Amino acid sequence: MIYIDIDGVCVDFVGTAKEFGVELEHNEFGVWKWGEPITPAEFYAVAEPQEWLDLLLEWINEADCFGLNFLTIDNSEVKRKWIEDNIENPLGYPYISVYEAPDKSVHCEHPTDLLIDDNAAECERWRDKGGIAYWFNLAEDDPFGKFLKWWRLK
Repeated sequence: MIYIDIDGVCVDFVGTAKEFGVELEHNEFGVWKWGEPITPAEFYAVAEPQEWLDLLLEWINEADCFGLNFLTIDNSEVKRKWIEDNIENPLGYPYISVYEAPDKSVHCEHPTDLLIDDNAAECERWRDKGGIAYWFNLAEDDPFGKFLKWWRLK
Protein backbone atom coordinates (compact mmCIF):
# COMPACT_ATOMS: atom_id res chain seq x y z
CA MET A 1 0.00 0.00 0.00
CA ILE A 2 1.06 3.57 -0.64
CA TYR A 3 0.25 6.18 2.01
CA ILE A 4 0.47 9.91 1.30
CA ASP A 5 0.84 12.57 3.96
CA ILE A 6 -1.67 15.40 3.56
CA ASP A 7 -0.04 18.48 5.13
CA GLY A 8 2.95 19.60 3.11
CA VAL A 9 2.89 16.88 0.46
CA CYS A 10 -0.66 17.59 -0.73
CA VAL A 11 -1.58 20.88 0.95
CA ASP A 12 0.54 24.02 0.75
CA PHE A 13 0.61 24.21 4.54
CA VAL A 14 3.31 26.88 4.90
CA GLY A 15 1.75 29.10 2.23
CA THR A 16 -1.74 28.81 3.70
CA ALA A 17 -0.48 29.53 7.23
CA LYS A 18 1.19 32.66 5.90
CA GLU A 19 -2.18 33.88 4.60
CA PHE A 20 -3.32 33.88 8.25
CA GLY A 21 -0.22 35.72 9.46
CA VAL A 22 1.51 32.59 10.77
CA GLU A 23 5.14 32.37 9.63
CA LEU A 24 6.41 28.80 9.39
CA GLU A 25 9.49 27.24 7.84
CA HIS A 26 9.55 24.05 5.83
CA ASN A 27 10.58 20.98 7.86
CA GLU A 28 9.54 22.67 11.10
CA PHE A 29 6.95 20.70 13.04
CA GLY A 30 5.08 21.22 16.30
CA VAL A 31 5.87 24.94 16.66
CA TRP A 32 2.33 26.14 15.98
CA LYS A 33 -0.94 24.98 17.54
CA TRP A 34 -4.44 25.05 16.10
CA GLY A 35 -6.52 27.93 17.39
CA GLU A 36 -3.54 30.30 17.23
CA PRO A 37 -5.24 32.20 15.46
CA ILE A 38 -7.32 29.78 13.33
CA THR A 39 -9.11 26.45 13.59
CA PRO A 40 -8.49 23.48 11.29
CA ALA A 41 -11.87 24.03 9.58
CA GLU A 42 -11.00 27.68 8.82
CA PHE A 43 -7.53 26.72 7.58
CA TYR A 44 -8.62 23.90 5.25
CA ALA A 45 -11.56 25.94 3.90
CA VAL A 46 -9.00 28.11 2.06
CA ALA A 47 -5.94 25.81 1.86
CA GLU A 48 -4.48 25.43 -1.61
CA PRO A 49 -3.14 22.18 -3.04
CA GLN A 50 0.54 21.91 -3.86
CA GLU A 51 1.20 22.67 -7.52
CA TRP A 52 2.34 19.10 -8.16
CA LEU A 53 -0.57 17.30 -6.47
CA ASP A 54 -2.41 16.15 -9.60
CA LEU A 55 0.78 14.75 -11.14
CA LEU A 56 1.77 13.03 -7.90
CA LEU A 57 -1.60 11.30 -7.66
CA GLU A 58 -1.44 10.22 -11.31
CA TRP A 59 1.96 8.57 -10.72
CA ILE A 60 0.71 6.84 -7.60
CA ASN A 61 -2.48 5.68 -9.27
CA GLU A 62 -0.46 4.05 -12.05
CA ALA A 63 1.58 2.12 -9.49
CA ASP A 64 -1.14 1.29 -6.95
CA CYS A 65 -4.47 0.55 -8.59
CA PHE A 66 -6.01 -0.19 -5.19
CA GLY A 67 -6.83 3.48 -4.63
CA LEU A 68 -5.47 6.45 -2.75
CA ASN A 69 -4.56 6.26 0.92
CA PHE A 70 -3.98 9.49 2.79
CA LEU A 71 -2.45 9.45 6.26
CA THR A 72 -2.52 12.29 8.80
CA ILE A 73 -1.76 12.70 12.48
CA ASP A 74 -4.85 14.78 13.24
CA ASN A 75 -8.13 16.34 12.03
CA SER A 76 -8.89 13.59 9.52
CA GLU A 77 -12.53 14.61 9.00
CA VAL A 78 -11.63 18.20 8.11
CA LYS A 79 -8.87 16.96 5.80
CA ARG A 80 -11.21 14.38 4.23
CA LYS A 81 -13.50 17.26 3.26
CA TRP A 82 -10.52 19.16 1.82
CA ILE A 83 -9.64 16.09 -0.27
CA GLU A 84 -13.22 15.74 -1.50
CA ASP A 85 -13.26 19.44 -2.45
CA ASN A 86 -9.80 19.54 -4.08
CA ILE A 87 -9.10 16.17 -5.65
CA GLU A 88 -11.07 15.30 -8.72
CA ASN A 89 -11.47 11.64 -9.49
CA PRO A 90 -11.19 11.59 -13.30
CA LEU A 91 -8.96 8.54 -13.17
CA GLY A 92 -11.63 6.60 -11.31
CA TYR A 93 -9.65 5.66 -8.22
CA PRO A 94 -11.39 2.59 -6.77
CA TYR A 95 -11.46 4.38 -3.42
CA ILE A 96 -9.99 7.32 -1.55
CA SER A 97 -9.25 6.66 2.13
CA VAL A 98 -8.12 9.03 4.87
CA TYR A 99 -6.57 7.51 7.99
CA GLU A 100 -5.69 9.32 11.21
CA ALA A 101 -2.88 8.11 13.43
CA PRO A 102 -0.68 10.13 15.82
CA ASP A 103 2.01 7.54 14.97
CA LYS A 104 1.73 6.89 11.24
CA SER A 105 3.98 3.83 11.45
CA VAL A 106 1.08 1.77 12.88
CA HIS A 107 -0.11 1.50 9.27
CA CYS A 108 3.19 -0.03 8.13
CA GLU A 109 2.35 -3.72 7.98
CA HIS A 110 4.41 -5.04 5.05
CA PRO A 111 7.93 -4.41 3.71
CA THR A 112 6.41 -2.99 0.51
CA ASP A 113 4.26 -0.39 2.32
CA LEU A 114 5.38 3.07 1.22
CA LEU A 115 4.95 6.37 3.08
CA ILE A 116 5.44 9.68 1.25
CA ASP A 117 5.83 12.36 3.93
CA ASP A 118 7.51 15.73 4.46
CA ASN A 119 8.36 14.88 8.08
CA ALA A 120 11.73 13.10 8.27
CA ALA A 121 10.96 11.71 11.76
CA GLU A 122 7.75 10.07 10.48
CA CYS A 123 9.74 8.53 7.62
CA GLU A 124 12.33 7.18 10.06
CA ARG A 125 9.67 5.55 12.26
CA TRP A 126 8.13 3.99 9.15
CA ARG A 127 11.49 2.56 8.06
CA ASP A 128 12.08 1.28 11.59
CA LYS A 129 8.88 -0.78 11.18
CA GLY A 130 10.33 -2.30 7.99
CA GLY A 131 8.56 -0.23 5.33
CA ILE A 132 9.74 2.10 2.59
CA ALA A 133 9.55 5.84 3.22
CA TYR A 134 10.27 8.77 0.97
CA TRP A 135 11.09 12.06 2.69
CA PHE A 136 9.45 14.77 0.59
CA ASN A 137 11.84 17.55 1.59
CA LEU A 138 9.92 20.77 0.94
CA ALA A 139 12.99 22.92 1.69
CA GLU A 140 14.60 21.79 -1.57
CA ASP A 141 14.30 23.82 -4.77
CA ASP A 142 12.32 21.15 -6.64
CA PRO A 143 10.93 18.59 -4.18
CA PHE A 144 8.56 17.05 -6.73
CA GLY A 145 11.28 16.72 -9.37
CA LYS A 146 13.49 14.95 -6.86
CA PHE A 147 10.60 12.65 -5.92
CA LEU A 148 10.04 11.74 -9.58
CA LYS A 149 13.72 10.94 -10.00
CA TRP A 150 13.56 8.64 -6.94
CA TRP A 151 10.25 7.11 -8.10
CA ARG A 152 11.65 6.18 -11.50
CA LEU A 153 14.55 4.36 -9.81
CA LYS A 154 12.46 2.20 -7.50
